[in-house]
Amino acid sequence: MQVSVPTSNGLLLDKYGKYAPKEAIYNKNPAISFPIEITDIPKEAKTIALTLLDFDSVPVCGFAWIHWIAANIPAASTVEIPENASQKGGIQMIQGNNSTAGPLIGETDPLTTQHYIGPTPPDKTHDYWLDIYALDSKLDLKEGFWLNEFYHAAKPHIIERKRISILSRA
Repeated sequence: MQVSVPTSNGLLLDKYGKYAPKEAIYNKNPAISFPIEITDIPKEAKTIALTLLDFDSVPVCGFAWIHWIAANIPAASTVEIPENASQKGGIQMIQGNNSTAGPLIGETDPLTTQHYIGPTPPDKTHDYWLDIYALDSKLDLKEGFWLNEFYHAAKPHIIERKRISILSRA
């Protein structure tokens, strides 16, 4: 699989993260998800899933920050996840909880907890890991699933996994 997202000078475009315009912010978080193009998807794949994690957040908050989880995206030879798909749709998918949903943050608004929240690195440029999974079936998950539930459900169905690094500036 090949995965591409829009960048400029090696960095995620500002409108998808910390420097998003005010109209792109919801509940104090960047809310417009970046578009993703996935090509060369294995023919046997039935669905696509994605995770967007920030491991550079560990020294800041003590754990890898979950920015976005989505699953059950219908597979084809090419999949284009449009800009702002997390909030506006445009593609069939279910979304899991991000780190704002956990007890440390305690957010309860599902428009925040179960959607993309963009990078806001507080200390330095962070490396965000976008993992794309080609799966041989639809996963038995419901909206608001947790990352561990995704990993358990996906594990026996992974055909291919592609990881790319996306840098976002502080």
